[in-house]
Amino acid sequence: MRFELLLERFFSNFHRILLTNLLFAIPSAIVFGALYALNNVLFHGAISLPLSLTAIILLYPFYSGVVMVCRNIARGDTEVKVVKTYFSAIKSNFGHFLVHGIIIYIIVTFSTLAVSVYVGFLSSGWFFYVLLFFSILIALMLLFTIYYIPLMSVTYDLPLRYIYKNSLLMSFGEFKNNIFATIAAGVVFGICFTAVAFIRSATVLAIVVSLLWALLLPAAVTFMIVFFIYDGMTNIMRNKEDISGELTEKIEKGLKEQEEKKAAQAAQPVKDDFSDIDISSLKDTDDYIFHNGKMVKQSTLLKMIREQQEKAGESQSDPSNPAE
Repeated sequence: MRFELLLERFFSNFHRILLTNLLFAIPSAIVFGALYALNNVLFHGAISLPLSLTAIILLYPFYSGVVMVCRNIARGDTEVKVVKTYFSAIKSNFGHFLVHGIIIYIIVTFSTLAVSVYVGFLSSGWFFYVLLFFSILIALMLLFTIYYIPLMSVTYDLPLRYIYKNSLLMSFGEFKNNIFATIAAGVVFGICFTAVAFIRSATVLAIVVSLLWALLLPAAVTFMIVFFIYDGMTNIMRNKEDISGELTEKIEKGLKEQEEKKAAQAAQPVKDDFSDIDISSLKDTDDYIFHNGKMVKQSTLLKMIREQQEKAGESQSDPSNPAE
């Protein structure tokens, strides 16, 4: 059922996915062209991985439009205005996605270098197999985290620290959906790889890869990922909001009850309790007697008792006519 829904939404909106891809291809062509020229100038034709990966930073603000369009399609919106949605998302999320691009650039660069280094040292001993295993595991969890960062940014108005925190938690908490999303994205890459695997001409290969990037890859892969993780993400965020709302309501109710209790206590006159002494045995002298945890003169106690009795008499003789 879910697989059928995936295919139905993908193919019924394929023209929108294609248009989204073409819009993203414009900044992609500019960035890739500039980096290719810069590589030639600085490294004389050699490919520098750290420099090439800066495309992530430069393109990520424009990727917000791809995520927004694919989110709307994946959740079942029937009339998605691609151009308007695409540019609106870029305008609203440019700053956040620029920061995301820097963070993801660091993650991808160090993950790639770590895996490459440990693979190169595998012949040196079994310990590097262990390091390679853990580096791949960490890279996989970070990949799952990257799935949620852009989607959460275009869906919720949250500070960056909460976006990263929730995305990291969902990389574990939504593990099954993350695996499905990875498999679906892998299928798209597999189809594209099959299309170019038997091409021997470098020129033809470059043309085919460029066409696949311009017409299919970014938006198609994004759609597959978003389709599998969107519902789980929104359910978790909705539950968090419900729990937060219930907690806030309980706290406000408790504070209100405390205030009402304090107000009721303040409205009642405080009376001294003389039940711990024999009032009839008191004398108007300076002799001390133990009362309420301290030594008090008997004359002082008698004065306090008389004042309390006078106040009680005044409150009883105070006229209060209910008919008035």
